[in-house]
Amino acid sequence: MEGLVCDGMDVLEVREVAAKAVETARKGNPVFIEAKTYRYKGHSMSDPQKYRSRDEVDEYRKRDPIAYLKGRMEDEKLISDREWSEIEARVDEVVETAVQFAESSPEPALGELYTDILA
Repeated sequence: MEGLVCDGMDVLEVREVAAKAVETARKGNPVFIEAKTYRYKGHSMSDPQKYRSRDEVDEYRKRDPIAYLKGRMEDEKLISDREWSEIEARVDEVVETAVQFAESSPEPALGELYTDILA
C-alpha cells in the first residue's frame, strides 16, 4: 500500500496530497495518508500536559492552519479583509446552528451504542 506524508498544519499541502491519494484510490489501489499535525490541548480534561511546555504550544499556535491559509491568501491578494470577515461570520452561523441542533436533539437510545461499530 502506498503511504503519503504531509504537513497537516498546511491546508494547501494536505489538499495536494489528498488529491494524489484520490487519484491512486480511483485506480483501485489502497493509499494511506499521514498528516502530521499538532494537538493544542491534552488528551482529556484530566491531562495536565506536563510533557510539553507552554512555549512549545505557543510556537505551534503560530503555525495555526487557518491563520496560515489566511496569510497566504492575503499575500497573494486572493481575499480581502471584508471577504475574510464574511467567511468567519458564515462559519460562526453554521457552528451555532449545529450546536443548537445538538443541544436540542434527544439522546440516542441505549441500543444505538454499538450501531455502525465494526469489530
